[in-house]
Amino acid sequence: MRTKLYLGVMLLLAALVLSIQNAAIVDVNFFTWKFTASLALVAFATPAAGLIGGWAISSTLRLKAAPIRNNPVTSS
Repeated sequence: MRTKLYLGVMLLLAALVLSIQNAAIVDVNFFTWKFTASLALVAFATPAAGLIGGWAISSTLRLKAAPIRNNPVTSS
């Protein structure tokens, strides 16, 4: 448990260093959508969007593959 805490603190410190060093403003163009944001925000948002998208797709596929149980409700 303590190892996970140390790993989490190390990742948080690495993220902090990354965001401080990459504070430059960048232009992001996605098809016709255009906006400006800090490089650190773009660097964190891109994998987060991929993680959320992958989780949503895998959850959907897992739910479709799950067997359907027929448990009729019996009343006494």
